[in-house]
Amino acid sequence: MDTDVIVVGAGATGLMVATELALAGVRPLVLESRTDRAAESRALNLHPRTAEILDCRGLLEPLLKHRISLGTPAHSFFGALPVPLDCHPWGTRHPYQIGVVQSRVEEYLERRLTELGGTVSRGREVTGVTQDADGVTATVSAAGRERPVRARWLVGCDGGRSATRKALGLAFPGTDGTQIFVAADVVLARPPEEWHAELAPDRRRNLRLLPGNSLAGVVPVAGGRLMFSLRALEDGVHRLSFSGPDVQRVPRSEPVTDTEIRAAVRAACGLDVELKEIRWASRFSDACRQVERYRTGRVLLAGDAAHIIVPLGGQGLNLGLQDGFNLGWKLAATVHGRAPDELLDSYHDERHPAAALLLRDARAQFTLLDGGPELGQLREVLTELLALPDTNRHLAGVVSGLGLRHPVPDGEHPLVGRRLPDPDLRTAAGTVRCHTLLRSGRGVLLDLGGDGADAAASAETAAVAGRWADRVDHHRATVVAGPVAGPDARRLLVRPDGHVCWADDPRRLADALTRWFGAPR
Repeated sequence: MDTDVIVVGAGATGLMVATELALAGVRPLVLESRTDRAAESRALNLHPRTAEILDCRGLLEPLLKHRISLGTPAHSFFGALPVPLDCHPWGTRHPYQIGVVQSRVEEYLERRLTELGGTVSRGREVTGVTQDADGVTATVSAAGRERPVRARWLVGCDGGRSATRKALGLAFPGTDGTQIFVAADVVLARPPEEWHAELAPDRRRNLRLLPGNSLAGVVPVAGGRLMFSLRALEDGVHRLSFSGPDVQRVPRSEPVTDTEIRAAVRAACGLDVELKEIRWASRFSDACRQVERYRTGRVLLAGDAAHIIVPLGGQGLNLGLQDGFNLGWKLAATVHGRAPDELLDSYHDERHPAAALLLRDARAQFTLLDGGPELGQLREVLTELLALPDTNRHLAGVVSGLGLRHPVPDGEHPLVGRRLPDPDLRTAAGTVRCHTLLRSGRGVLLDLGGDGADAAASAETAAVAGRWADRVDHHRATVVAGPVAGPDARRLLVRPDGHVCWADDPRRLADALTRWFGAPR
C-alpha cells in the first residue's frame, strides 16, 4: 500500500475529510487536479450547524475575520417567503447565517491540515479507480504521465462531475436542470450605493439597495424576467448573479463571456460603465441529484460527488462540510482497526437521508421562487403556515441543519442522535464552552452531575467509560448558562462529530461505547 487513505479533491469537502483524518492520526494522500487553490468565491455562507462544527474544531473564530454582510441579521428564508426562519428555538450560539466565502473556508482548512502534518498534492488528476477486497487503486495523471497509487480506502470528493463516481459506474439519479444561472466575481468602478440613485425610477423600484453595498431584484425584460443581484464580498469584489431569457439560450457548457455579463448589467441597470473587472464567472443549473449509496466497497463519496443541489443559500458547501465531519472520524477509526463493522456504513445511513431531505426542500423552494403569479395563493398559505411556531421551527431545523437527528433504535433518550448544544460549563479547570471539549476530535463522556448529586451513578458511569479512556475524554461539569434545547440529561456520551450517542441509561452505556468507539482496550 502507498497510503491508508486517498482523498480525491481538495475543495471544502475533501479538506474537511482530510483534516478530520489527520486529527485522528491518519495522514491521507490528498490529490487535487488544480495546480493552485481555488480563488473564486463560489458559496458565500455558513449555515448555523456548519458554524457549530467549525467551532467544534476551533476553525470558526479565525474565519470570522473575513465575514461579509448577508443582511442584518442574516436570516434564512424558505422560498423567499416573507417570514424569516427562526433558529433560536434550536438552542444555538449561531442562529443566523454567517457570510464567509468558500475560498476562505478552504484556505483555513488547508492551513489546519498543514498544522496536522498533512499536505495537498496539486496538479494530480485521478482518471480511474478500481478496487478489490484488500484496497483501492487510483490511476493518477500528472505532468503527462500516469501511475497507479494504492490505498486501503479512497474518498471521492471531486465534485458534481466526479471521476470517482463515474469510474465506479454509479448512477446519479435526480432531476435535470430547467434553469441556468450565471455567477461571477466582479470589481465595480463604484459601489452600488453611489450609482443606485442615478438609475431610472422604474429600475430603482425593481432593484433594491440592501445593507452592505448589495443590490437585488427582478427586472422585466423582453421575453420574461431577469433575476439580478450584486453582493459585496472582500477586498472590493462583488458577487454578480443573474438569470433570464438570454441566459437560457446559451448552452451550459459554453464559457461565460465579458460581453454576456456586461449585457446583463446593462439590461438590469441601464448602465455600461459600472463594471471594471471580471475575475471569474461560471454557469450552474437547478439540477438536483443524489447517488444511491455513499459507500461502494472501499470507496466512499462525499460532497457534490454524492449529491448536487439547487443553488439556494450555499447548501452544497454546507452539506459537503457536514459530510466530511461525519465521515472523517469514522474512517480514521476503521483505519486504526478499532471500528465495529457497521461504523463506516453509518456514514451512508446518516448522511444520505439528511441530503435527501434538503434536496426535496430545495426543489420546493425553487418552485416557489421560479413560479409566476399562478402560485400566489400557495405562497399566501405557506406564509401563514410559516408564522406558526412549530412549522417555522421545523423548517428552520431542516434548512440550518440544527434539527437533524440521526436514526436511533426505539426507546432511546430523546437527545440521542441529535447535536450537542453549546452551553457554558463549570469544570474543575474553570468555565468553558461545551463545544470546546470536542477540539481534540475524540469522544466525550459528559457528566453534568458536577454538583455532587447522584454520586453513585457518576461513579458507575466513570468506571464503565474508563475502559475506553484512550478514545473518550471524561468531563464532569455543571451547566452555567447558554443555549440548551430539548430535554435534560445528567450524563451524555458524545461522538467526535458532536452528536449525542447515549444519555443517562447505565444499562446501555457499554453497548453505546462499543458501537461507536469499538471494543475496550
